[in-house]
Amino acid sequence: MSKETLTPESPEATLLQRVARGDSAAFDQLYTRWSPMLFGLVCKILNDQKEAEDALQDGFIHVWHKAASYDPGRSSPTTWAYMIFRNKAIDRLRILERRGRGIERIAIEEPAQALPSASPEEGAESSERRHVVKAALESIPPDQREAISLAFFSGLTQTEIARRIGAPLGTVKARIRRGMLKLADVLKGKL
Repeated sequence: MSKETLTPESPEATLLQRVARGDSAAFDQLYTRWSPMLFGLVCKILNDQKEAEDALQDGFIHVWHKAASYDPGRSSPTTWAYMIFRNKAIDRLRILERRGRGIERIAIEEPAQALPSASPEEGAESSERRHVVKAALESIPPDQREAISLAFFSGLTQTEIARRIGAPLGTVKARIRRGMLKLADVLKGKL
């Protein structure tokens, strides 16, 4: 982050004032100046390029809509942007973690559901749930399905999965995360 004066005359502050008035050329200039630094920030927080791209987009949409809220007396324009993008990345990370916990709970509960139930209705419901989860797993890409199956049904750690399939740990983490997000979308409202 560069040391900027807290005056409205700094180039970024001037661009923000123009963006606040709806100047798309000024917005393009801010994007060109800031996107490399801010993309690095959100990548570091999210550890996933696709998610970082989405967070970067969310952040710039926020800048477009909220440029008028920038106060040069409180921070430099770069610091203001840094905080916006940091918060967008953290918000996205929290959403991903919540979705992941929901799918993990379903995956963990399913083996217990395989036990005989007290009534035929409960048995049918359990069988239907297993069928829905199995169909959802079949709908995601094979590499993601494999990583999720090894993690949740075989009980392997991400490091063990990486060794078993010969992929980098970051790749395994990304496959599990993306697969879980896809499963959450497929299973939404079905269980």
